[in-house]
Amino acid sequence: MRFSSKSEYGVRVLVSLGRRYGQGPVPLSEIARAERMPLPYLEQIMGTLRRAGLVVSRQGKKGGFELARPPSEVRMSEVVLGLEGGIAPMLCAVGERAGRVLCELEGSCTSQVLWRRIRDSILTVLETTTLDELIPPALGEAGARMAR
Repeated sequence: MRFSSKSEYGVRVLVSLGRRYGQGPVPLSEIARAERMPLPYLEQIMGTLRRAGLVVSRQGKKGGFELARPPSEVRMSEVVLGLEGGIAPMLCAVGERAGRVLCELEGSCTSQVLWRRIRDSILTVLETTTLDELIPPALGEAGARMAR
């Protein structure tokens, strides 16, 4: 199972913002350059993250994006589900089906339990992981010079 580049880029941009939490807005062009992401695609992703309440934007000379709340309060389930819309390794593992039959083997499939357990395991990891866990510790002065 693979997540889309939307989730990959979304997590990376939030880690970048998390590193600078409390320092004010960061221009999206700066993040795109540092993270080697295409700016137009990143703009789309940031719109989704803003609508999900994960980031806020400010316009103007000192504008940009910043986290809407501390990294310790951002669960990765919010991020990935907000960007992906849901997680299901197979159609039968979709959460709420609203009475729809998604597979002709529904009710008699012997592998459905496996796919639902995989989905539930992924959701558990995402639910119990916060953004602050993904932010690397601050580099010392020598490390910061080398990273430039």
